[in-house]
Amino acid sequence: MKQYSIRQRLVVGILISMLFILGGMGFWSQLVAEHESEEIFSARLATSARVLESLVARQLEKATITNPIIINLPKELEEADGAGEETGHPYESRIAFQVWRNDGTLLAKSASAPNETLGSLKPGFTKHLLDDELWHVFTLTSGQVSVLAAEKNAVREEMASDLGVAILTPLVAGALLLLIVVNTIAFTNLRPLQALADLLSKRKPQSIEAIELHETPNELKPVIHELNHLLQRVRDNFTREQRFIDAAAHEIRTPIAALQIHIQNAVNANNDQDRSKSLEEALKGLRRTTRLAEQLLTFSRMSGSVDKEKVTLLSLDAICEDVIHAQSPLIHQRGQTIKFHSSGDYVIQGEQSKIERLLQNLIDNASHYGTQNGVIDVALNESNQFIELSVTNDGATIPDAEKEKIFNAYYRVLGNQATGSGLGLAIVKEIVNQHQASITVENKSFGNGTKVTVRFKTIDTSEST
Repeated sequence: MKQYSIRQRLVVGILISMLFILGGMGFWSQLVAEHESEEIFSARLATSARVLESLVARQLEKATITNPIIINLPKELEEADGAGEETGHPYESRIAFQVWRNDGTLLAKSASAPNETLGSLKPGFTKHLLDDELWHVFTLTSGQVSVLAAEKNAVREEMASDLGVAILTPLVAGALLLLIVVNTIAFTNLRPLQALADLLSKRKPQSIEAIELHETPNELKPVIHELNHLLQRVRDNFTREQRFIDAAAHEIRTPIAALQIHIQNAVNANNDQDRSKSLEEALKGLRRTTRLAEQLLTFSRMSGSVDKEKVTLLSLDAICEDVIHAQSPLIHQRGQTIKFHSSGDYVIQGEQSKIERLLQNLIDNASHYGTQNGVIDVALNESNQFIELSVTNDGATIPDAEKEKIFNAYYRVLGNQATGSGLGLAIVKEIVNQHQASITVENKSFGNGTKVTVRFKTIDTSEST
């Protein structure tokens, strides 16, 4: 499965595209600017040549006349914004000029220039509003004479607009090209998302196989990993539920068959004594079946985390006393004795009903597999920052090879003739896991009894409150 990074591909692709496109835009803009500058300089040169031609070639012989000399510039400079002749240039602009003597005498002017002064006679560039039109004026003083050259602001604005359009054209074209390229790169690199969506849409509802893509970007790896993890948990749940159903059917079938036999014997009994004995056995079988059904329901709810309740601080001492008090009549009925040992007030964090169920199952299991007149010890201790709850009985020991197996559902120790559902310790194990605790099994002493110990993490009550 090929892996790569969407982010890295996008960044590299966009960077390379920007370098090429923006570099091309800059180069294009530079060429346009150089070209337009050349055009402006050429136009100014053409304008100067036309003015000189008018002054020198046509008007020089009239310089002695006392009245102002009216100089008729070429129509390209007086009547239009640009020249249309072959020798002209589009950027040639309307131009007007005046020649003033310091005593206020107008010596010469272009035909397009007014009789009043175009601007201040102070040398340099100025702006002057004349007849509601703004003029840009340049004044040049030579001895007793001042020369004023001017052009209208509208002509400059039109030229500036043309230059702006010429320079912005490559920028706009480049921006559009960049947008297209970036969109293409994004679409190409985001195809795995669409591929994942298509793959999920085509999956059958019952399909819980792992998801695999031919190419997997790094950004999608956590998503696919979590989806596959979710599917794995679904598979595990399906497997557990199927195993639970199969095992439950197998476990219930045996007591039901026995019930049928006992009831059949009661129906066919020849006397009241045989009938009563068969009904008594049927009642015992019914009780075992009822208990098995309860254990199955409890185990299913515990494994599926259905019975959730609020996690609170619990006093293990109080729970032990309550459970032992409730279990004592049944234990005494079996001829056994139960004792409780505690050296302090031990507090844990957990769900009360589940901790009570854990202790009930441990005591019931110890009693069920213990000797008839034995002692069941329930003890609380603290060791290495753990609170230890231990339940001990007298009787046969569990082989080391089977000490881990006894927590499996429906498992029974080989060679043990005691009846049971095989779910009690499986429920205990599930509760232990849900409380982040641990459980161990060891012999009470050499060749005698079993000790089951559950270790809970200690809780700092001062911080909890």
